[in-house]
Amino acid sequence: MSKCYDVVIIGAGPAGINAGATLAEMGLQVVLLDEQQSLGGQIYRNISHASAELLADMGAEYQRGRELVARFEQSGAGHEPGATVWHVEADGHVYYSKEGTSHQLKANYVLVATGAMERPVPFPGWNLPGVMGAGAVNNLAKEAGLVPDCEVALVGSGPLLLLEASLLIKKGVRISTILETTPKLPPLTAVAKLPPALKRMDFLTKGLKMVSEIKRSGAEHYKGVTKIKALGKERVETVEAYSDSEQLHFPAGLLLTHFGVIPNTHIFRLIGCHLEWNQEQRYWFPKADQWGRTNFEKIFAAGDGAGVRGALAAEYRGELAALELARCLGVIPTYERDLLARPIREAILHDHHPRPFVDAVYAPLFSKETLDKDTVLCRCEQVRVQDVRKAVQEGVRDVNEVKIVTRCGMGPCQGRMCGPALAEVMAAELSAPPERMGTLTVRPPLKPIPLEEVATMELEGSAAQPADLFKNQSK
Repeated sequence: MSKCYDVVIIGAGPAGINAGATLAEMGLQVVLLDEQQSLGGQIYRNISHASAELLADMGAEYQRGRELVARFEQSGAGHEPGATVWHVEADGHVYYSKEGTSHQLKANYVLVATGAMERPVPFPGWNLPGVMGAGAVNNLAKEAGLVPDCEVALVGSGPLLLLEASLLIKKGVRISTILETTPKLPPLTAVAKLPPALKRMDFLTKGLKMVSEIKRSGAEHYKGVTKIKALGKERVETVEAYSDSEQLHFPAGLLLTHFGVIPNTHIFRLIGCHLEWNQEQRYWFPKADQWGRTNFEKIFAAGDGAGVRGALAAEYRGELAALELARCLGVIPTYERDLLARPIREAILHDHHPRPFVDAVYAPLFSKETLDKDTVLCRCEQVRVQDVRKAVQEGVRDVNEVKIVTRCGMGPCQGRMCGPALAEVMAAELSAPPERMGTLTVRPPLKPIPLEEVATMELEGSAAQPADLFKNQSK
């Protein structure tokens, strides 16, 4: 395997595989690194081996992944499955672990297409066995055809929560309740954004169909719920919540949670890319131009990792980034890039019509009362909400200071599961915007790897040359 490439792509979702195919078809040396064994990312997970039954259940949107994967496989682009990227440098060096060995690659450009992750929202009992993300159950269905064999409850917010409920109902899973934190009536900001969404009646009709399927199933469905709790001794047994002043209890052999998705920004934060704050959806995303170029010349961003807009938009944005990369590498001139980009931009605009309305309807809501004081905030280090509040009351004003004082975010996940909620807890305590709390510092390795791998890794130039893994960190 070569160690030098025109472009190294990180992430094999729709953005990554579409960008990889486009670049390879132009004759460029490209390799795609991904933790999964097969192409497709989370949205098109295991698409190459999906059964006819699974394809029928998931619908036409899932089947689109087959076309993307087929194009990539025919393009001649390289693919390293099972590759865990644990460090990326602004100069184009990429380090990854595969089958117990770490490797170093050098690229003229790096395209980060790591996608999105489910927004982690702690609540009492969220760390009990039997409580898991709805996306994880969806992945198990795609990967191994597994479905729950017990009564299921779903809590959270967002269209993907309803989609997961609809898919489970189709598979005959017993759903005791769906508890949405989404307000019963859409906010006025959402109503004002409805007219453009009407241009995509296919999208809105799909949503109405899901709601209709849920209603026909007989599952209890509440909106505007608060004070969610998972209850049980050895594992989750029931879920508790409030609808207005009414206390609700439902059986839950399995409790699935989904509170929307946020960009996976760990690589961008590790490199030191500039981030921007999405006020409505309350998440950080890398600042990039229309082609995906970040503040570092060699680092590009594409897909939901650069701002959540959905699978189709990710596919288009991956191709736009590829066109600019091809121009930078001298394969196509500027006028050809712009000509090829024109229909892609039109497709992005068409796909975007319902997004502002959906984002406004499912805008996450946080207040000081959202999280119970005894709730475990950081599962790695067993830090509770009240521990963070105590640190704030004693004068701490930055998430990294809280990290030092409480160890919140100091576990192996480096704040993936507690970082967003940590900022919200601090912001609510101080009555300040969460973006003022900052972001947790990310350091290599991004994922836990044995030190032996680093020590024995063959480096560019000389095997005796030490790797300066911290050179991108602020002093």
